[in-house]
Amino acid sequence: MNTRIWVADRLLKDILPLHLWRMLARHDITTLEQLESLYPEKLWRMHYVGKISFRQLEQYLFPGKHYEPAAPESPERRVLEDGSLDGLVSARVLRTLRRNGIDTVRQLRAAYPERLKQLSGFGKTAMQEVEGAFQVLPPAEPKTRN
Repeated sequence: MNTRIWVADRLLKDILPLHLWRMLARHDITTLEQLESLYPEKLWRMHYVGKISFRQLEQYLFPGKHYEPAAPESPERRVLEDGSLDGLVSARVLRTLRRNGIDTVRQLRAAYPERLKQLSGFGKTAMQEVEGAFQVLPPAEPKTRN
């Protein structure tokens, strides 16, 4: 007898351990057909479904399958010269920079280091944070003369 057909005729409550069934029941998922329509991307992002529960569901219902979500983009790819400084420096340093009109990577590069040294509340630690941010950013584009 084909195991897949046998499983498709049964409710998830009869197949899964109680903790997995309850997790799915919170989302009104009671049949294998419903679960298959969500696998893998929607199920991966579903509230209450962590990595361990997801792997257990794969083991019980999708043997031989192993979904790996795409890795998030690195800061080097995400940040452009006119991009925001969010996530590159701490909230405290970000507030200080924004208070002084520095909102983008390009503006930060232009202000480094002389203007930054003159900012009130911008000391050695803040400067180290900015220097650390420069290490994860792609190199600045060379300035061209007209």
